[in-house]
Amino acid sequence: MLLKNLYISILFLMTINAVAFSGDKTPALYIASGVGIMVNTEETNLSQTDGLKIVVVTHGWIEREPWPGDLALAIRNRVDANEWFCGWFDWHNEARVINPRDAAQYAHDKAGAILAGQILKISKNPGHVHLIGHSAGCWVISEAAKIIAKKTTANIHLTFLDAYVPIGWDQNELGNVAVEPNRIYWSDHYLTQDITFKVTNCLLNHAHNVDIGDITPGVKDHRFPFHWYPATVLGKYASKDKYAGKKLYCKSGDIEYGFARSLEAGKNNWQESINLPMGNIPVGINKPKEAFDLFRWLSGKQ
Repeated sequence: MLLKNLYISILFLMTINAVAFSGDKTPALYIASGVGIMVNTEETNLSQTDGLKIVVVTHGWIEREPWPGDLALAIRNRVDANEWFCGWFDWHNEARVINPRDAAQYAHDKAGAILAGQILKISKNPGHVHLIGHSAGCWVISEAAKIIAKKTTANIHLTFLDAYVPIGWDQNELGNVAVEPNRIYWSDHYLTQDITFKVTNCLLNHAHNVDIGDITPGVKDHRFPFHWYPATVLGKYASKDKYAGKKLYCKSGDIEYGFARSLEAGKNNWQESINLPMGNIPVGINKPKEAFDLFRWLSGKQ
C-alpha cells in the first residue's frame, strides 16, 4: 500500500509539473487529498456541503515554486479533514506575463470571480473561508472574498503576503469586504519593505499589518513571505526550502503570527485575531537581540 501511494505521488508530481505551465491551462481549484496529492475539483464529484470550512492558497506573478500546494497540504495535516476543504488555486498561465500589472489586472477582473465560483460549487454557504494570496494573487483573494460575502453568510479571513498594488491603484480595494452584523471579517498582511519599494510596501487599511522584513535570512525579499508562512505551519522551514535550517521567528511580544492567527490553528487563536486592529502601523517581528557577552568581547570574539 505504501509503495502504491508513493507511486501515485510520484506520478502526480510528474503530471502537475507538466500541466501547471502548459499554454492551454485554465485557472483551476485543486483539493488536497489524504495521500498527499492534489485533485482538480472540476474533475471530481464533490458533494456540496453547507457550513464547510475552506482554506485556499494562491500564487502571484510568474511564480513557479510549488508553495501553494505544499501549504494547502501542510494545513490539511493540521486540521480535521472532515471539517475543512484545503486547496490551492492555479492561475499560472494568466500570471505568466511580462508586466506584473497585467497579472494584477487579470487577478482583479477575472481570476477572483473564477475562484469564488469554484468555491461556491463546493459549498453554497460555507461557514468560514480563509484565502491566502501572494503579491498579485492578493487581488484574486480579495475579489473572490467580495463575491462570497455577497452570496453567503460565511466568516471571512484573508491573508495577504506582501500585497502588490500597481502605481495608480487604490490599496483600499484590497480587503474592502462588506461586513454585516452576522459576519466576521478579519485580515492579516505580511510585508517585507524590500527592493520592490512602493508597489509592495503598502499598509492596508483592511488588514492587520505585520512587517517581517527584518527576519528574512539574508537580503529582504518580496518572496520571503511565501517561505515564511508555510514555516509557521510546520514550525520550521521545510527541508527543501531555500531557508531550510534557518531560525524561524514569528512572535511580536506575546503574539504569534502566521498560521497561529487562523481558525485552522484553533478557535481561541481566531478569537484573539479578530480583536487585533486593522489599518495599523505595522507590527514588527524582530530577531531577539543577543545578550552582551563580556568575555567574548574581551577575548576579541565579538
